[in-house]
Amino acid sequence: MRATQQPDNEKRLLLQATNLSKRFRLQRDRQRSLQETFIHLLHRRRSDAEYFWPLRDLSLTVRTGDAIGILGQNGSGKSTLLKLLTGVLQPTTGEIHTNARIASLLELGAGFHPDLTGRENIFLNASIYGLSSRFIRRYLDSIIEFAEIGEFIDTPVKHYSSGMYVRLGFAVAVHTQPELLIVDEVLTVGDQVFQQKCMHRIEEMLDEGVALILVSHNVEDIRRLCQRAVWLQNGRMRAEGRALDVVDEYLAYTNELFYAQQRAEIEESPANMITAPNAQRWGTYQVEIVGVELCNTKGQGTEQFFPGEMMRIRIHYMAKERIVRPTFGLAIYRRDGMHVNGPNSVDEGYQLEEIEGKGIMEYCIEQLPLNPGRYELTVAVYNHNATVAFDHQHRMYSFDVGARHGRHEEGVVHIPATWRHISVEEEKVVAN
Repeated sequence: MRATQQPDNEKRLLLQATNLSKRFRLQRDRQRSLQETFIHLLHRRRSDAEYFWPLRDLSLTVRTGDAIGILGQNGSGKSTLLKLLTGVLQPTTGEIHTNARIASLLELGAGFHPDLTGRENIFLNASIYGLSSRFIRRYLDSIIEFAEIGEFIDTPVKHYSSGMYVRLGFAVAVHTQPELLIVDEVLTVGDQVFQQKCMHRIEEMLDEGVALILVSHNVEDIRRLCQRAVWLQNGRMRAEGRALDVVDEYLAYTNELFYAQQRAEIEESPANMITAPNAQRWGTYQVEIVGVELCNTKGQGTEQFFPGEMMRIRIHYMAKERIVRPTFGLAIYRRDGMHVNGPNSVDEGYQLEEIEGKGIMEYCIEQLPLNPGRYELTVAVYNHNATVAFDHQHRMYSFDVGARHGRHEEGVVHIPATWRHISVEEEKVVAN
């Protein structure tokens, strides 16, 4: 179980980045002879230089125990930010103040010398972190065991696979007793077993109060490990806040980008395209969900339910063309983002051969097992294999589950069961 979070004013400040920007000069010149280069330098004006800014005016605060995920598409500025925070690059403008032992894993093989063995590179890499040989000798066996390099530890690392590079680099980083661990996408290079091993070790470090900055395209890793998230777009911070919320917003945006391209291929004219009402909706819209009804036992529309009641979810749709064997699905989330369940018609054995025109798909819960609270509903219709969204409406509908007679139970769902006390005498009778 993750340690209880301290209020920010009780946490020690580890890193403060203020208004960070980084500028690079664009190189557009073709290769020239020495004479051409000399003439070009004489005639070029300073104003001819072109620049681009991979990062603009970004501020970030990290305190003990923080776990921050960095999201963004390729080219959004994620790696540039991490290189600035670790001192690999210097900012063009802005300031960075650190008050922590920082361990980082940014690029494959960073800090390794290809001609040195794995064992020698452990000492080299550790010296970069400012650790003594005595310290490393104390943890050497543990590092080698964690990296799972085995007999290759005394082989030059230039002969290592990419996975071996990552295993060794990560093993050194987590043994340096950092206060702040910064990890880029490189963990995806390792195999699944080692990825799980790394995640488990990071969770242990978080429980010990180590702060984390994690860049990953795998949003599930950010959901699992991080409390906060930062979404970068075109070098600027587009969103910052609770990790679950930022991840949902980012996924909605990227899905809408993808399905906008799909719609452009399907529709004959942009004028016929349906614009999503907000960033929580995406799809090709060959089938459009035109309405959702939440109905109680009496068939009345409502947003208020009680545990044990019947709940009917009716999805009204309009299929603009003949769709063969569609999949209808839904998902229920607790208001804080916890995913309660996510059934779909195909997995539950309900096969629709085809749909066209208007129709209604109903999902009936005979006895609602949810505990009191506020919940959000996702509804969707996909192709048969659930690989193409026709219309996906993410957490767009809300409902409440009330408490009966003041009863309160911890957790998300109520499991019907009974309590019974068994005396010692009764237990003996059962045993005989």
